Amino acid sequence: MAINALLLDIDGVLTQGNAAVPGATAALRSLAERGTPYRLVTNTSQRSRATLARRLSSFGFAVEPSAIFSPAVAAIGFLTRSGGTVYLATREDVRADFREAGIALDDRHPDVVVLGDLGEDLTYAGLNQVLRFLLAGAELVALGRTRYWQAPDGPAIDVGPVAALFEEAAGVRARVFGKPDPAIFAEAARALGVDLASLAMVGDDAEVDVAAAKRAGVGAGILVQTGKYRPGDESRHAPAPDAVYPSVSAFVDALAGE
Repeated sequence: MAINALLLDIDGVLTQGNAAVPGATAALRSLAERGTPYRLVTNTSQRSRATLARRLSSFGFAVEPSAIFSPAVAAIGFLTRSGGTVYLATREDVRADFREAGIALDDRHPDVVVLGDLGEDLTYAGLNQVLRFLLAGAELVALGRTRYWQAPDGPAIDVGPVAALFEEAAGVRARVFGKPDPAIFAEAARALGVDLASLAMVGDDAEVDVAAAKRAGVGAGILVQTGKYRPGDESRHAPAPDAVYPSVSAFVDALAGE
């Protein structure tokens, strides 16, 4: 298996709840020591890279914000190339990534609306503001298509249903950055400076991480048996994973032995 760089899911692969998966901190340290290029891929659209890096640091990981690849980072890559002004319908913390990248922001006549998971910041007035921008010709960029996520107090609506609301109301089609949509994998490969075919995606979700990455052209899909993995997942979705390991540390050990 010729692997030049790695994409590693965070939740379920490196972390589980409020702790590191056993062996994961050592595995990431081993990759860094060997100089293996990687990005940590997450679907969250509520937190900036700096916030995510601080959280990982609290679990014992030595991770720079630049090593984290989120839907916002993928969207920033696209927006940097395409130009135009942007209205951010996102949580305040995520806006830091766009400001740091120098994206031109406009809350009056934007060319693009970026929609993230607004959580409790979502309001009727805010929905109408975005609708009016879209009806005036702005493009809709959604930071994911996830329907809901598991909040501490139970299932919570994510960005997907809100993006669908705007697609229906404004008659537009969102450009989506976030697993399982292929654009996030392409943007991650671009950020790493490698071809998709030379990447391996390591995840605990056989469908959203592994099968989606392979459909997008990623060279290898690695399924780990931590996080949301359940016995039999490796045969439930196509394309199937190229390999299955008990944990990310077991995968990294095997990679070192090749």
